[in-house]
Amino acid sequence: MFSLETRCRRERVELMERRYRNDEKFHHVMTSLNRLTEEVAEEIRDEEEVTRCYSEHLDWIGARLSDLTISQISEKYSELKSELFSTSMAFFSSLSDHLKQYLKRVKARLQGLQPDAKRHLLNYMRDWWIEKAYPMIQAFVDKMDRVAKRLRVDSYSVSLDIAFISVSFTFKPEYGE
Repeated sequence: MFSLETRCRRERVELMERRYRNDEKFHHVMTSLNRLTEEVAEEIRDEEEVTRCYSEHLDWIGARLSDLTISQISEKYSELKSELFSTSMAFFSSLSDHLKQYLKRVKARLQGLQPDAKRHLLNYMRDWWIEKAYPMIQAFVDKMDRVAKRLRVDSYSVSLDIAFISVSFTFKPEYGE
């Protein structure tokens, strides 16, 4: 019924099927969630089109940095930091919003289930979304890392909280310090 891409996810589905095999509502919800995964997989593919633009912008920033001398980077440091920050925030904000909307749709379909069944299905569906979105996130973070290194960013972090994807940077006041 569900796509079983990983052993851990397969284990989760098998556990749920054993535990709730006699619960008609559970099977109805699983069918509904299966349809949702098909819809959302298409939406993630569409989202890749949008996020590709942010990724290409990072490529442009990286290429621009390669073309600039150290003194030119120093002169344009503030502008370049802003480009990196705003592009990264836009990318993660877009994905975060997509995840929030997805979770709302999942939770709406879980109405009427036992709390334990809701928890198992919600965890399964979160895992599914992250597994589908992760390649896009990783590719973007790799590009972001290359640009951040060229800008000599002190540090940055990206964290995925189920409710929000956040990114933060610590920039030096001046390039090269």
